[in-house]
Amino acid sequence: MTYKVYTPKSEESLLEKLMEPGNIIMAGGTDLMVRLRKGIVLPEGVICMSRISEMNEIENLGNKIRLGCNVTYSQILDSKIISKKSPLLVKAIRKIGSAQIRNRGTLVGNIVNASPAGDSIVPMVLSSAKVNIRGPKGDRKLDVEDFILGPGKTALSVGEYVRSVEFESTNEWNCIFYKVGQRNAMTIATASVGILYKENNIRIAFGSVSPTVVRAVKAEKLFKLHGIQGTRREEFIDKCLEYISPIDDVRASAWYRKEVIKGLIDRALNVIERGDGNAS
Repeated sequence: MTYKVYTPKSEESLLEKLMEPGNIIMAGGTDLMVRLRKGIVLPEGVICMSRISEMNEIENLGNKIRLGCNVTYSQILDSKIISKKSPLLVKAIRKIGSAQIRNRGTLVGNIVNASPAGDSIVPMVLSSAKVNIRGPKGDRKLDVEDFILGPGKTALSVGEYVRSVEFESTNEWNCIFYKVGQRNAMTIATASVGILYKENNIRIAFGSVSPTVVRAVKAEKLFKLHGIQGTRREEFIDKCLEYISPIDDVRASAWYRKEVIKGLIDRALNVIERGDGNAS
């Protein structure tokens, strides 16, 4: 199938093209290009956003960071701002794909793709991320957890796009990110866990074990009440498991995913108990 390619240089031109029937947006294209080649997506036109300069920015907002939709994983890894203010995001991105994927793939693209296995979505959930949306009716902002509705499903309406994502600086927290897949590198997660913790406070979220990335709020409250020394490990793990609903697929069985999550939580609690600091 043939399709037209558009490269607007302004958001006004982008909106104009996006309102034309059959046109779709492409950022890094690491997922979209595969779908185009396989004929899963059959657009009239593809709108590349790479020439819109304001979408390539990494902004330091004090206690927050804002990333434009064109910012790649490699740019994030090279950023001193993000390395200092969001070490959990850096840990997660280092687990993503190959150098080629990191050079093209974008954080916003990972969010819009809305895969339960999206590695960078776990730190976004834990960092209270919000997506900044623009469309023909103006701008709006949504929590990332409200934006992602299910596998491949988002809250975007016709003619809307995500122009940036902003999230809390979490440099005062220790962080842990674990990912298990079928290989040691360049693999889609079978299960993943991200954790932020300091003193008696913990945030914990899981990927690839539910329709969306989920945060175990009840487990967090239990930890806050008792701390690492007073929290019964079995009870904490059980509270976490209440939030997951793994499935059988080509990568792993539901049983295996559940067992992996239990093991990863136990491993993380060992790190916290020893006071080892950050781990991955």
